[in-house]
This record gives sequence, C-alpha cells and structure tokens, in this order.
Amino acid sequence: MLLTNGGEPKCYEEAMESEHKNKWIVAMDDEMKSLHDNHTFELVKLPKGMKALQNRWIYRLKTEENGSTPRYKARLVVKDYRQKKGIDFDEIFSPVVKMSSIRVVLALAANLDLEIEHMDVKSAFLHGDLEEEIYMQQPEGFVMKGKENYVCKLKKSLYGLKQAPR
Repeated sequence: MLLTNGGEPKCYEEAMESEHKNKWIVAMDDEMKSLHDNHTFELVKLPKGMKALQNRWIYRLKTEENGSTPRYKARLVVKDYRQKKGIDFDEIFSPVVKMSSIRVVLALAANLDLEIEHMDVKSAFLHGDLEEEIYMQQPEGFVMKGKENYVCKLKKSLYGLKQAPR
C-alpha cells in the first residue's frame, strides 16, 4: 500500500485499508457533522440537464508544536475542474491581506498596549452562501441508503469550488 509522506492516505480506499482506519473514519465523521451543522448541502434528485461535480477526501495528520500525538483530519473537497464559467460560477475570488494592514494592526496593538490573539477558524470556507445552483455527488463512505441516486445540492461553499473564497 502506498501512502504519502507522514502516513497520510491519498484516497478513501487507502484510508479504509490503513491500520488507522478507525481514526480516519472518526475524522470523516467530524467533517460530515460540520457540513450538516452548517447546512452546507441537501440531498435532492439531480435535475435534468445538470451535472454533479465529483469530490474527494483529503487526509492530513496535524501535529502540535509540542510533539503530542497527531490529530487525524479529513476534509471533503470538490473537484472543481468541471466547473464552467457562466454556469457554475461568475467570479473567482482571492482575498489577500496586505502587509501594511498587518503592520498597522500590530502598531496599534503595541501603542495601545493591547493583546493580539491568533485563532484558527476550522471551517472558514463553509460560511459563504452560494448564489449558483451547484450539485455534487455524495461523498464516498457517506452515500445515504435508499437515496443512492441522489446528489448533494450545495447551499454553502465547499473547499475546491472556484467561488469558495468569497
């Protein structure tokens, strides 16, 4: 079995054949729970003339600075190469922060004796509402019994969509 650097599976099949299969399943369950909690999609029949985008699982081992046991992280990502401009998206977004803005914030904090804290938003991309009608296949390992021919109608952005950074 081939694994990427650090023992990270390349695909769903590798994760299910891994000796850490149960940890990867828990990570995928956490991701799906987050998607459901954020009302990211709903299962529907695919309308005529529409195509469902494919998706894949991305697996990562996250280690803390103190070298504690790694966290198993799974993320569902849309394969966006099938998105067509004018149909699946109108604009591509790429938000950036200028270094001068960061310097101003740091200068204000130093001048006003404020504390700065760093935070990580676990699912930042999942908060953007979609304006377009986009359908995605059900994720591997999470195909709803009795609704195998249904697809996910995306209501919010998912990683991999061209408009996700909006």
